[in-house]
Amino acid sequence: MSKEEYEEDEFKDPTDVVLSNNGAGAIPMEKKPGKLDNGEEEGPVTMAKNITLVRGTCIIVSTIIGTGIFITPNVISKNVQSPAMSILVWLGGGCVATIGGITFCELGTMFPSNGAEITYLRKAYGMLVSFLSCFLLQLCIGGLRRAIQFLSFSKYFWAIFYDATKGEAPPWILDKAVCIAVLVAIIAIIMIYPSVTLKIINVMTAAKLISVSVIIVIGIVKLSKGEFENINQGFEGTNWNPQMWGNAWNSVLWSYNGWNVVCILLGEVKDPTVLPKIVGCSVAIVTLFYMMTVISYHSVLDMETMNTAQVAVASEVARKYLGESGVIFFAVAVAVSALGNTMCSLLGTSRYLQAAGAQGVLPGVFGLISRRFRTPVFALFYMFLATTLFVLVGDLSSLINSATYTSFAFTTLCSIGVIVMRYTKPDHPRPIKVWLIFPMITASFGIYMFIIPWFSPTRAMNAMWLAITIVGGIPVYFACVNKQYRRPVLVKFSEKVTAFVGKHLNSEVNLQ
Repeated sequence: MSKEEYEEDEFKDPTDVVLSNNGAGAIPMEKKPGKLDNGEEEGPVTMAKNITLVRGTCIIVSTIIGTGIFITPNVISKNVQSPAMSILVWLGGGCVATIGGITFCELGTMFPSNGAEITYLRKAYGMLVSFLSCFLLQLCIGGLRRAIQFLSFSKYFWAIFYDATKGEAPPWILDKAVCIAVLVAIIAIIMIYPSVTLKIINVMTAAKLISVSVIIVIGIVKLSKGEFENINQGFEGTNWNPQMWGNAWNSVLWSYNGWNVVCILLGEVKDPTVLPKIVGCSVAIVTLFYMMTVISYHSVLDMETMNTAQVAVASEVARKYLGESGVIFFAVAVAVSALGNTMCSLLGTSRYLQAAGAQGVLPGVFGLISRRFRTPVFALFYMFLATTLFVLVGDLSSLINSATYTSFAFTTLCSIGVIVMRYTKPDHPRPIKVWLIFPMITASFGIYMFIIPWFSPTRAMNAMWLAITIVGGIPVYFACVNKQYRRPVLVKFSEKVTAFVGKHLNSEVNLQ
């Protein structure tokens, strides 16, 4: 970015500002050279560019494969009503992820820095749209995604004690109490023992891979014996209702969520021009892996079992071939994998919120770091409150629909932004220039996903509340963020809250 572009850009890069550490709030000020504790001159700090083709592929694969493959296959089959169509929907999800990833390749190489959507939306539409994406996805409903992970954990945890096929289920209050208790424990570990957190995540990731491999092996064994009675239904009974298909696409896109993660880390990629290869290889691996797992589900279970809403699909596969001991092992393994994804989400998002607070995008109180534990104490506390709220008020399938709806809306805007910037920034360097058919396909699919919920009374209500939330973020932006219109009284109030919380939590605002 040139000096002239920087001076015109309302949202400064975090490496270009430092903040006051008096605990009063996040006030950007000009960065000045200084010395480190060892007496050496302080210089600009940048992230090491150590992500290669192989490492980038591994990052995306590891991010995408999570709890979705365990909790959404029955939702998809319930909506499309046939094994063959269910498998094709999973294949279609891989195609959409691939096309979306290729579209993001142009954006990523145009602006080769960390941030992905926040940067792309700001460059295409301005700071307001970028702020609204952060306001909605991270501040307002960030707890929704984490609630999905906790409810996924709960679904498999209770499969150890209750047989869902017989209508057995834990009391509502007990189910929610366990989720919240586990949330408190994880928050405490992340806050007090950050190094231990990373070791726990590694163990949980191994458990996830083992459990998925068991499903695939079971399916291979069954098909090798010539037992095709369940999957032979093919396309028979397929439901062509577009509204039901919208529900299925919501679930499958949730399961593929994470294909754009390499763009968030693009500032650390050695050669940004390898982005198409990274996206193509990673999504192909995940799609193949998912399809093998879904084929195993439909080979072992009939459609009636698959369509039972209360069935934990992976646990049912284990029960049929491994007995009750297999169900217990599998339920524990999947529950642990869900917690692993949750810990990753809490760990990463807490740092995101802390940086946003320290940079002045969010109130300064979010930027507080504990002097004792060196962790973002208030950000973690806020995420506890937000996640608890969604755990209490939502069920798993409705939360998945809402989460996918909101996240894909801004992805669609980014895809349209590729077309917009072909005209608004025609001379901007584009190391990778994709065919316009790719962003057009992604945008068209996103528009379809945006329209469909309005034809369902239940989902239309969710969509309406999300639209109201976005509109509500506009006055927040002008009152608190926009330099020309923000209210001094709100700035002073934010500073007082930050000072009060910082004092009592023994923490201060700092830019990491």
